[in-house]
Amino acid sequence: MNEKKIHLPEINKTINVANSKDSLLDLLAKEEIIIYSPCGGKGTCGKCKIRVKGSVNDITNEEKNFLTEDELENDIRLACRTFITGYADVYLLEGKLRNDSKSSLETLKEYKVNNKVIKKYIKIHKPTLENNNSVVECINNSLKDVHIDLDMLRKISKDIDYSKNVTITLYDNELIDMEYEDTRDKNYGVAIDIGTTTVACYLMDLNNGKQIKVSSTQNPQAVYGADVISRINYCLENEEGVEVLSKKVKKGIDELIKELSVKANIDKRHIYQCVLVGNTTMNHLFIGLNPKSLSAMPFNPVIKDVVIEKASRIGINSINSHGKIVFLSNIGGFVGSDTVGAIISADLTHDVDNSLIIDLGTNGEIVLSTPKGRYACSTAAGPAFEGAKIKNGMQAFSGAINSVIIEDDMHYTTIDNQPAKGICGSGLIDIISEFIRIGIITEDGKIVEPHVLNNEKLSKRIIKNGRKKEVIIAYDNETYNRQIITITQKDVRELQLAKGAIKAGINILLKVAEVKFQNIDRILLAGAFGNYINKESARRIGVFPNVELDKIISLGNAAGEGAKLALCNKEILDISRREYSLATKHIEISTHPDFQDEFVSGMYFK
Repeated sequence: MNEKKIHLPEINKTINVANSKDSLLDLLAKEEIIIYSPCGGKGTCGKCKIRVKGSVNDITNEEKNFLTEDELENDIRLACRTFITGYADVYLLEGKLRNDSKSSLETLKEYKVNNKVIKKYIKIHKPTLENNNSVVECINNSLKDVHIDLDMLRKISKDIDYSKNVTITLYDNELIDMEYEDTRDKNYGVAIDIGTTTVACYLMDLNNGKQIKVSSTQNPQAVYGADVISRINYCLENEEGVEVLSKKVKKGIDELIKELSVKANIDKRHIYQCVLVGNTTMNHLFIGLNPKSLSAMPFNPVIKDVVIEKASRIGINSINSHGKIVFLSNIGGFVGSDTVGAIISADLTHDVDNSLIIDLGTNGEIVLSTPKGRYACSTAAGPAFEGAKIKNGMQAFSGAINSVIIEDDMHYTTIDNQPAKGICGSGLIDIISEFIRIGIITEDGKIVEPHVLNNEKLSKRIIKNGRKKEVIIAYDNETYNRQIITITQKDVRELQLAKGAIKAGINILLKVAEVKFQNIDRILLAGAFGNYINKESARRIGVFPNVELDKIISLGNAAGEGAKLALCNKEILDISRREYSLATKHIEISTHPDFQDEFVSGMYFK
């Protein structure tokens, strides 16, 4: 019998293939090796490129559609369409994907510690023969009305030692640890933003509000699709889908927290709280809830309230097992606690201005805050901004074209100044903006004929692939794989669809709130993407209303900032549901009577 194995020479790892029905993408995912696959392995995006030498299935029609003859001759395959039939060597073109875009947002900012939810005391009355007090009575004589669950009682009964000083740690009034030394200076927490694309983790000192370390990684669920719909569908189509996706993200979070703990030389025992934010789908999958209710009208979540559970019960193993996992509340089916975090960060509780928050992540969320009320909606716009559905699109990794300007010719920069590999979101917006400015595309998005341009260098960049026009951004001698990088007519259309959805969301919220765009006082850009986007380019193509540039402000990773504020401030944590979630009216824009007209109008570059 032919033994099936794959070997990855770059990491010296051999994997036995137990199930011949598993694609190479599936096999690598089970080993926590994540390959970028925006379509979730359906063979429709052509992004999961990998080099394979050995016994595999024949080249499929899908691969012929996405891979060049040169790539096929050099053993490049799509991981989702490759099946192992014997022994094969596999080479990762991107390595294990790691997105550090949010790590670069590390700040020295200190956060006000107020009404601490984690409190430590070094005081306990000792029992005597005369008072005959139990251990619990001794604790309650020192600290009134302390709740102690059965697991903690068992731990105390095993460790109790009255000859030493005792440090008691409380979460609110619940005892979560007892140590026989003074550890009051060791009080840590973690804030986590579970993005559809990226998970960002912030290690915080809860005694002084200082951020100690930050790290981020690609969401391990990304192998099952770039957007929330793909992951919801995976759960609907696979009986163990929820369990698989839940375990994936928790394992990724554990790895991030362990990494930060080692760097900071912190014992996981002294990490007592983890505050998380994420969209509603990420919330459900983390908790282990089936997102089925989000897949059909009225797209209602299973839960909107704050979730507070013991770490050991949730399945996070990188903090104190009795520590608390807190997932902030959601607003609606596709507007989650990441938006609540952004509202907290922007301090919109008592807004006296007309403020617009726009998060151009994989799932685009928009919030309009006015003196009369606050409104929020979600738009399915993100995949284009993240590089999905764009022929040469990619995430913001090394080698991605991230900015473009056209003068006498095309001029671009790449992340880390590496040879060009593809185009990330900020580069795509710059490109389309420059195309509009120069006249390479018309207002309705059509690429013009070469002779229209009064510039020989630019005219030569407009080529035809069959009957369809493309524009060369980087020539083959400039790229890492010696293949040209282009923007196609379909790519322009994908951006128009994304832009149209964002514009429609903004305009419908303005209508509901009866606010004119001229009366917007500020536009706040949330998310790492908003931190790098060229505001002028985005305004030129109509992603934002045509307001003064100084009114457009980047908040950075606002969702993560909100999680940090809630972690350090019990008052914010306590009122997060009432003041931030329930007080924000969720608008389902797809059912609004003006949606279609606003969407079509928003697709024009004006």
